[in-house]
Amino acid sequence: MPAMYVRNPRIVAFPVVALIFAGVLRAQQTEVSPTPLVRSPGNADWANSSEAAKTRAAAEKKLVFYELDSPKCGNCSRMDTLLYPAFEFEALLAQMVPVKVSLESAEGGKLARRYGITDTPAVLVTTPEGRVVFQMSGFTSAEDFYSHIHEDLDSYRQFAGRISAQEIGKLRAREAYDSGVELYQRNDSAAALPRLKRAIAATDATASIRDDARELLAAVELDLGQTAASRATIERLLATTRDSLHRQRGEIFRAQLPLSENKPAEALALFRKFLKDHPDSPYRKQVSDMVEKLSTDPAAK
Repeated sequence: MPAMYVRNPRIVAFPVVALIFAGVLRAQQTEVSPTPLVRSPGNADWANSSEAAKTRAAAEKKLVFYELDSPKCGNCSRMDTLLYPAFEFEALLAQMVPVKVSLESAEGGKLARRYGITDTPAVLVTTPEGRVVFQMSGFTSAEDFYSHIHEDLDSYRQFAGRISAQEIGKLRAREAYDSGVELYQRNDSAAALPRLKRAIAATDATASIRDDARELLAAVELDLGQTAASRATIERLLATTRDSLHRQRGEIFRAQLPLSENKPAEALALFRKFLKDHPDSPYRKQVSDMVEKLSTDPAAK
């Protein structure tokens, strides 16, 4: 299939409903060094597991290059043949620790759930802690691959530099919020959290920025396993917002929280209440789908 390059792996335009299927994500920040020169191709030192790759990458201050493949994946073999013997690929991997993972393995399934990977071949480049630098599914040509990965590496270096230079307590509301959004998109909820809190607390924050920041902050806190904090944040949003769509998404998010506590019956009741209270909601289809799904769960009855 054609390659799909993913610059914003997580959907944030509608984070509350998207989080119904989201996992727990934790990451920090790693600088990307310039690409060094190499003398010969085909000599990359591939790790034998994703954990080994992350450990090596952290120790060597490198990124992790994941290739996810599967049996009978013709484009996987084609990509291997076209990319891996090349000087340019060897130069690229000089700043990374590469590892191959089967999408059908336990570690492959974990990566797939975390990063939304559904097809092979897939390439994922992250910091050792998991922040996304580059992501693609499918493969078209070596030229296309190199064009996109170098562009995204350059973009990430600039982004990481801005993040490193920030004094969070002095950020203006908009910059704090926008930084938090991109960190969340890159699966770095840990770094997004203080910036979203700053966006809410900054003296120049508008009501709209505060609503947006609270909505995403609740999602980030849930990502990090902070369920009580997430509930408090969404309750604060519901108590303060004057925007109908923020209120509706807040109610949907509040209905999701019992699912993280293994209380499907409570979640089902809240979703049904939402449908009763908001017959004209633009989110009715997503909520109806959740009601249908939960209605088949014996634990929700």
